[in-house]
Amino acid sequence: MVFYAYVKQVTDNSTYRYVIIFASRAVADEWWRAVSTSTVSSFVNSVQRVNAQFYTHNVNLANAVNSLTTNGVATQFLGKVFFTLLNDLASVNR
Repeated sequence: MVFYAYVKQVTDNSTYRYVIIFASRAVADEWWRAVSTSTVSSFVNSVQRVNAQFYTHNVNLANAVNSLTTNGVATQFLGKVFFTLLNDLASVNR
């Protein structure tokens, strides 16, 4: 069953907000384990898990979206995890 989560920019409430769609709850847990134990320290320091369905990230360090395309982070989840950008509150997408 598909599992959803939310990730927001930790430094403000209006930019870099995403809904994360995981293939399952198990995939969400595995993705988090890969990101949080990555050898790429910028992701370890940026992406934080508040609870199973809420994450924060500091895009000045690393954008959670890029975890799927950055070697050494979570590239094995490309096709099992999707990020959908929410409109910025200022109505400007990044």
